[in-house]
Amino acid sequence: MEAVSAVNANTARVQSLQTQGASISIPGAPSVGADIALERPRRLRLRAKTQLLGPELDLGSNDELFWLWAARMPDSSVFYARHDQFATSNARQMLAVEPAWLIEALGLVQIDPASVLEGPFADSGDRIKLRTTLATGGGQYTRLLILHKHYAWVLEQHVYDERSQLIASARNSGHEYYTIDGVSLPKRIAIEVPQSMLKLQLDVDRWSINQPLADGAATFELPRTQLSSHAFVDMGDPSFVPPGGNQAAQPAQPRTPPQARVEPPRRRGISLR
Repeated sequence: MEAVSAVNANTARVQSLQTQGASISIPGAPSVGADIALERPRRLRLRAKTQLLGPELDLGSNDELFWLWAARMPDSSVFYARHDQFATSNARQMLAVEPAWLIEALGLVQIDPASVLEGPFADSGDRIKLRTTLATGGGQYTRLLILHKHYAWVLEQHVYDERSQLIASARNSGHEYYTIDGVSLPKRIAIEVPQSMLKLQLDVDRWSINQPLADGAATFELPRTQLSSHAFVDMGDPSFVPPGGNQAAQPAQPRTPPQARVEPPRRRGISLR
């Protein structure tokens, strides 16, 4: 299937990605500076801060676990969980999808040809759509992909759970083609996770592709030192209750976290013609 092959080829050319000086914005709040780094398939770090107030967000994933900390959350603890515990943990009440899904949200989608349920079908304009299954830590979901029919850009993706409820969406635009790497990447990424009441937009000036990370493997370590003044809460603990959850239940107790082993745009891309 030509469209699937083109999307996979674009993603396969990216082993790591990073950018500094990006911005992140949420409705009703001013944008703040953000740094993004990732190594496929699971390592991710998204940090945001303001000059005046300092760190605002630290979200990450490595081979073993993922975490989330936000200064504006009612409980400013660092919430973390192991990937292999996510499906059976109360973390799913707080995060409908693991942070590692954000790697795909950035347009780095991998499609198993055997997972395609329907399509590709013509959509409006230069768009085509296809529906696939998607294996996640939360179960077997369904994914609707909207692609550019000529350049294989991933324009939209919408993920639905077993009850056909929307759990996550990403819309990508402003794609730039990086000639040396042969890769097309979006410069604007709008993400929405309704269950978690999360809605944000990332704006990137330029990506650095397959370059060494400034902090190396330490980029993807749980930020024990940077956020040492905050409690670390294991969402995989059976007694964990998400903030705002059932107060009658016994709240999880913070415990010591485990060791944890980012030129003017040219709108081109991989041609499907």
